[in-house]
Amino acid sequence: MIKGIGARRGGAGNHRALWTAAVLLGIAATSQAQIQQGDLTIRFEDVATGLVSPVYLTHAGDGSGRLFVVDQAGMIRIIKDGVLLDRPFLDLTGEIPALNAGFDERGVLGMAFHPDYRNNGRFFVRYSRPRTSGPIGPCMGTSRGCHEEVLAEFHVSGDPDVADPTGRLLFRIDKPEFNHNAGAVVFGPDGYLYFSLGDGGGANDDLHNPELWHTAQGNGQNIETPLGAVLRIDVNSSSVPYGIPADNPFVARAGINEIYAWGFRNPFRFSFDDGPGGDGTLYLGDVGQDVYEELDIVERGANYGWARREGMHCFDPFNPKGHPKDCDTEGLTDPIVEYSQSDGGLSIIAGFVYRGSQWPGLMGRFIFGDFSMAFQQPLGRLYYLDEPEPEKFQILEFRITSSNVPYGKFLKGFGRDESGEIYVLGTTSLGPTGTSGVVQRIAFVPPCTGKEHIDKARCKAGDGGNQLTVRLVGGAPGDVFTVTVSGGGKGGGSIDANGEGKVKFRGLPPGDGGATVTWGCGASQEAAYSCP
Repeated sequence: MIKGIGARRGGAGNHRALWTAAVLLGIAATSQAQIQQGDLTIRFEDVATGLVSPVYLTHAGDGSGRLFVVDQAGMIRIIKDGVLLDRPFLDLTGEIPALNAGFDERGVLGMAFHPDYRNNGRFFVRYSRPRTSGPIGPCMGTSRGCHEEVLAEFHVSGDPDVADPTGRLLFRIDKPEFNHNAGAVVFGPDGYLYFSLGDGGGANDDLHNPELWHTAQGNGQNIETPLGAVLRIDVNSSSVPYGIPADNPFVARAGINEIYAWGFRNPFRFSFDDGPGGDGTLYLGDVGQDVYEELDIVERGANYGWARREGMHCFDPFNPKGHPKDCDTEGLTDPIVEYSQSDGGLSIIAGFVYRGSQWPGLMGRFIFGDFSMAFQQPLGRLYYLDEPEPEKFQILEFRITSSNVPYGKFLKGFGRDESGEIYVLGTTSLGPTGTSGVVQRIAFVPPCTGKEHIDKARCKAGDGGNQLTVRLVGGAPGDVFTVTVSGGGKGGGSIDANGEGKVKFRGLPPGDGGATVTWGCGASQEAAYSCP
């Protein structure tokens, strides 16, 4: 058990700002502008349905091809050979608090497999549980607060699809309120384990509250608490319960030793650009309060400003939507982009840089999104980051299919498999209830070549009756297509490396008919045929 509030403190000394607003990318590198429609089109391939509230997906790095889905409602599930297994990999429903069906931010929130999981079977889970210690300050009721956030280590059992349910607690911290729990846990390229904690919950980092549970400067700006921070630990150390990397910014000085970076409100998700060709950059989405959402590139020892600022804007806890023109920004690092909630949504959800091999058009793009444009309606959004000039970023919105349909779900999270393909997780239920949770793989829709056409639509007699062959040429490799024929028959496929595709229909009635082809890029064409 970690002593005190759940983290060790550094040595004595005066805290000083380590970074200025010009550090990393500088003020000019940050942008806040209306989100524009981008020129990249995606579609979704359903992978699993029937989940409650899937918030994260990952892999074990063991070559098995299995996908592990973190369901906030209490379970970690496995998708194996395209099938969602009935038996959970790990069931923590008896460990987490009773969740509010209408809306809750507690539950099972994140997991990370050890880089050597194939040999040691170790993995780590971030979740909420009922408080085990006495209250350390006022709590928001009993059903919506007074819980604790923990990090625990587990091991696989003798069955590779089932974990040993007995975990080892590594870290715990009391939370006064049910929200701002963050929950990401990720191994970095340096082999250390990173995880995040929100500021404690509630509005304004509780700076407007005379009881000041969050301390006079708020938890986000308090280096004597792990709340409102990204933490980094060494789980390979012989130290108990873990070691502290020697270059963490507050080692041997005032501050929590585990802190890697701080000044966050609710850093729900972050990820490293650690795929083939990646540079290890750490991207983090920090959920804002009422006005702005921000995306950060996180560096060791940096302070990202909450609650002195919301995004790039000065923050006043007694007038949280007012945003004063001037404030003390010394030592603060700017987000690389921000957006207003009225323009882009209520809660930013960070995803991943695409480093897969299936969709070259997405290569190097950071994919992320927003939970919803409205709290009670499933109006999630999907974005990607563009860098038209060095260190000048802008947010662009994906087109979803050539028809540019809305996402139509609450965006709950993202995932990435061992080959670098990216998944979107969502539901039509606001809270952790129901079975509308779905996992979908992102597929890129290449632009039309302008040469898509039906080469032939020929019907002839054969075994089993008339057989129609529809051959397509001129399409972009990887583009999907559908073919609908008279009478309602339907087939499809994808364009091959030679720009061609083919569909066959059997048992067609004699007489004249028509075939309609629609390519994923939006092109379409009709062709007549005649069966004997």
